[in-house]
Amino acid sequence: MPKVVTPLNERKIINAKPKESNYTLTDGNGLQLLIKSSGVKIWEFVFTSPVTKKRRKKTFGSYPIITLAKARTLKNEYLTLISNGIDPVEQIKEIEKDKIQNDKSLFQNVMNEWFERQKEQLADVTYKTKYRIFTTSVLPYLKNKHMQDITKLDLLHILEEKEKTAKETASRLYNYLSNLWAYAVLKDYCEYNYLANINKNDILLKKRITKNYPKITEEPILKELVNGIYNYTGSYSIRNALKFVLHIPLRAYNLCNLKWEYINFKNKTLVIPRNLMKVKNHNLNDFQLPLTDEVINILLEQKEFLTLYTDLREYIFIGNDNINPINRESPNQALMRMGFTANKKQSLHSFRGTFRTIVEEKQPEHQVSEKIMESILDHNKDSKVELAYKNKVTYFEQQKPLLNWWTNYILSLKS
Repeated sequence: MPKVVTPLNERKIINAKPKESNYTLTDGNGLQLLIKSSGVKIWEFVFTSPVTKKRRKKTFGSYPIITLAKARTLKNEYLTLISNGIDPVEQIKEIEKDKIQNDKSLFQNVMNEWFERQKEQLADVTYKTKYRIFTTSVLPYLKNKHMQDITKLDLLHILEEKEKTAKETASRLYNYLSNLWAYAVLKDYCEYNYLANINKNDILLKKRITKNYPKITEEPILKELVNGIYNYTGSYSIRNALKFVLHIPLRAYNLCNLKWEYINFKNKTLVIPRNLMKVKNHNLNDFQLPLTDEVINILLEQKEFLTLYTDLREYIFIGNDNINPINRESPNQALMRMGFTANKKQSLHSFRGTFRTIVEEKQPEHQVSEKIMESILDHNKDSKVELAYKNKVTYFEQQKPLLNWWTNYILSLKS
């Protein structure tokens, strides 16, 4: 005859004392209490999986947190699942998996996950601008929604609202949302990328006019600009930053955040880590340029100025707090104070356009190829395959004669 199991009771459980080895007290139908040598008492449910036909064990928690009555209730729930051909352990795993996926598929979580990847691909200033657009123009509408619950109409509404106040931003936002939804489909957070098959112009009806940055290219006005900068009597860091960008046409972010560690005075070189440049392709070397004697003099002048008032800091062009770099708008404001507005407007970004236009117009004088001009601006039009083969190519030596010609041209305009 099969052994008759006497159900447990509270007294028996309380009186169960630890022994040298672990042992169990059986309650029946697979439920048992494990008494560990440490004195801890743990509920266990032993059963045969209806799926794999193998013996399995599931713990319910420790006594007295899980009472005898609660343990029996859990056991009965499991027995019901087993009788219906369901392995309770596997079902719990599926439920937990679905819950995790459900939490991850919240729009805000998917957005942040996507932006973590974006951080590796974008310049810091571009990343911050893009993230700000999402937090102000998208998140208020979708914050508490799951990706699979967001409809096409939700996205159209966001784009239409943004177009009312900022047409250009609405156009960029369309591309951003389409890219985010493509990522969400890839990661199984939702099934469809609604924007993939919708023409942007069918949503954003207002015609956008693309405007190039204004730039000074006429020599008489450029002469005014050169002399205005060299004779500027405002902030010393702003003046030297503008003098520097006259000769080395960096992007505004890279100029304002330039560090002393990027400068090699002995070799007369500037090297900026690739991950800090707008073009972040990992097949490319760090951005490197030769520095002319005039640029070295500007840097030495800035260094001497800083050491008069404070210890040398991390950044070359520092703000009024003598610690942080200059704000990228400060040089623009200085240019406006010098009178470079309206029909002779020049911004910090415009120096790149000024450089590119004039060196191309005067190519017969310096006879340097367009590829070298583009390399100085860190423009790269090669395909990913071409970059993979050319990742060690450097135009450093070919850049020297062009930058020397450019510096001499700028200095020739000084009164």
